[in-house]
Amino acid sequence: MIFSVANCCIFRAMTSTWHKAKQFLAPSIKILVFIGCITLLYFQWTDRPVRMDSILFYLKEIPFYSIGLMLLLSLTSWLVESKKWQVLVKDIEEIRFRESIIQSLTAQAASFITPLRAGEFAYKALFYERDDRKSILSRVFLGNLCQMIVTVFLGLIGLLFYIKKEFYGTLILAITGIVCLAVIYAFYQYLSDHWHLKDVTFKLWKQTIALSLLRYLFFASNWLIMLQLIKSDIALLTWLDNIALNYLAVSIIPMFQIFDIPVKWAVADMIFNGGILQSPIVIATTLIWLTNTLFPTLLGCILIPFKKLKTL
Repeated sequence: MIFSVANCCIFRAMTSTWHKAKQFLAPSIKILVFIGCITLLYFQWTDRPVRMDSILFYLKEIPFYSIGLMLLLSLTSWLVESKKWQVLVKDIEEIRFRESIIQSLTAQAASFITPLRAGEFAYKALFYERDDRKSILSRVFLGNLCQMIVTVFLGLIGLLFYIKKEFYGTLILAITGIVCLAVIYAFYQYLSDHWHLKDVTFKLWKQTIALSLLRYLFFASNWLIMLQLIKSDIALLTWLDNIALNYLAVSIIPMFQIFDIPVKWAVADMIFNGGILQSPIVIATTLIWLTNTLFPTLLGCILIPFKKLKTL
């Protein structure tokens, strides 16, 4: 009898402790995401090969409205991404557009500190009940898959034009792309069999791809603005070709986002090196990274305290 009472007391104590631990776990995840983002942003900025005086010099040469337009295009692309997320989860849980914006931006902050955008999968799942998380993870993958389909399709068109100029570099890029696409296809087959992706309607596929294309056009437009400001005499069609190829190259390289900007510098220098100096391209890549990556990440960090996560 005494042992039964003791075991019961121990069980209740353990249950109470676990319940309290779960209450502190969600805020702890928020704090870790915020601290991780700020830390990585600091190291990325201090390790950059571009001096602040160089950036300030080019910023003085850029019309003020151009920076505002780039930020507006970046924000619009994330509004489109938020609409896409709202459409993706509609049959699981109806959420308002404002709620979708918060989930998308805070998940971007979480993905900033993880490889292959794994943080986006985990963080978005925590906004929903436990029974729905498997379906939510499949919808996150579906959204990223459709974005990748658009990027690869337009990138391959650019690749066909680029192959005439740089055969060996294009060959390496093509091999890497084929390997990554094979991995994505195998992952898709696994999810289709285990996470019911085959149940996704054609209408949802069509809507998601259309919104992915629209988002691509918005965030890729920042390159057109920067390249116009550089005032190179290269034809517009060549720029469009290079932009599509640039996004293809940086999309198929799996990495932590802490290595994101150095890779973008290297890829942009390789693709855009015809007709312009290296320094303006590095500056342009940095400014686009600031508007397309840093800006939404900081917005996500700001929004983290305003949304409560579900219990694990």
